Amino acid sequence: MSTFAKYLTESTKTYEYKVKIAGDTKENFASRLETACQKFEIQKLSAGKKTPIQSLPLDFPALSNESVTIYDLSTSYPVSVRELKEYIADYMRISPAHVVVRKPGEPTEEYQDQMAVAGKSEYVNKLQDIEYKDAPKVNAEDFHSTQANMSLLKELLKDKKPQEGVKQELKDIKGATTKDDAPANSPLTKATNPHPDPKRK
Repeated sequence: MSTFAKYLTESTKTYEYKVKIAGDTKENFASRLETACQKFEIQKLSAGKKTPIQSLPLDFPALSNESVTIYDLSTSYPVSVRELKEYIADYMRISPAHVVVRKPGEPTEEYQDQMAVAGKSEYVNKLQDIEYKDAPKVNAEDFHSTQANMSLLKELLKDKKPQEGVKQELKDIKGATTKDDAPANSPLTKATNPHPDPKRK
């Protein structure tokens, strides 16, 4: 039969949080954060994982071009996410806009995990790859060299030969026109024109 103390230790519940701090942090920030969270009977505080600088950090829509440091926190004492955020911001003397506290099972956290997995999968979006590493290897001399230009000119000359035959056919057609089809001369083009009213002449 188990003792009450053993039963009590087995029934202790841990509460998990993710604390996200936007911007650069000082050297002793992690130790100060651990001291601040002792109020909630801290069990574990991970070392901060720093993300690269992002133009729009996901949890900080009001900020731009900032890195985010993420700490995994486990406590024995329950506390609301909003209360923990305000407490950390006040204790660490930073703006509440630079602090976000989430629980691991929240939809936004699941979305971030899915995006992290999707970024490593084979179906990652190729449009974001600036260098386009999967492109087939192309020899530049096939398109931008004297040899490529000469081959292009040969192709153009091949296409020019049938056009000479078309010009000859057009000349033959012009020679076959009759006088009726020819345009009439304008009376204004002559040097001397007869007066329209012979009496007034």
